[in-house]
Amino acid sequence: MYTDDVSDQGASGQDLHSGTVTPPQNSSWGLHFAGHLTLSAIVDELIAKHGLSDAEQAVLSGDSAGGIGTWINVDWLQARLSRAKVVAAPIAGFYAFAYPYTGPGHTSSGLADFREPAWDSHVALWGSHLPSACAAALGKADESWCMLSNYSAPYVSAPVFVIEAQTDCVQLTAHDWVPSKARHAKADTPVGEYMVTWKDNQTVGLKATLKPGDGWFNPACFIHTEFTHTAPLIGGRSYVQAFDTWYNNRTAVRLEDSCGLLCNEHCSINWYC
Repeated sequence: MYTDDVSDQGASGQDLHSGTVTPPQNSSWGLHFAGHLTLSAIVDELIAKHGLSDAEQAVLSGDSAGGIGTWINVDWLQARLSRAKVVAAPIAGFYAFAYPYTGPGHTSSGLADFREPAWDSHVALWGSHLPSACAAALGKADESWCMLSNYSAPYVSAPVFVIEAQTDCVQLTAHDWVPSKARHAKADTPVGEYMVTWKDNQTVGLKATLKPGDGWFNPACFIHTEFTHTAPLIGGRSYVQAFDTWYNNRTAVRLEDSCGLLCNEHCSINWYC
């Protein structure tokens, strides 16, 4: 099963596949925010007409907004499919709060405000379905943090394989105010120093929050969702090969570059960022 990005402009992508607002309301500018309800309706249809309830295995995946939504919904899906072993494979969906770059050449947020104070209002606007174990653990005051995997991951029961660039260019340029020309940044420049710290914080987040059996594919690239069967590679393997080994052999697969900033020679060029 695959829950895609559907573009961040679509209703499901815009609420990060968490929304439960329908019918449209004045408080939501007359818009639907029904990403979680859409997923639920798809699962209902597959159970009713295509035998999904008999599935023995299911992979929930998505990229960008779909990657964030994968974290939010995977344990919910496991509860719906009691016979199946459900795993998550989020692509470009490992997020923490934005702490924007304010040095020379900084820009401003091009997408939704992902700084900590904004999340309560996002969750209220979207009527967000939150991962229940995380929401219970963090409590009402901080439950909106559960929208982001850096805070929800310790409470996700399903096995997870993370596909994420060490310097995710959409997070950096659209949420953290880094200029797009940062793809050429050197580590000893102000923006380069910020990106090194950002990368280091992501590494700490992955290693501190994921379960022992979880895996990751983490190249030193300035990309977002541009992962293919042939690039980038780490140790001669693509993310597809790494996931295949992790999923089918149930062995710990944690591939990450240790060469420095933006140093993976196989990175694809991302014109969006």
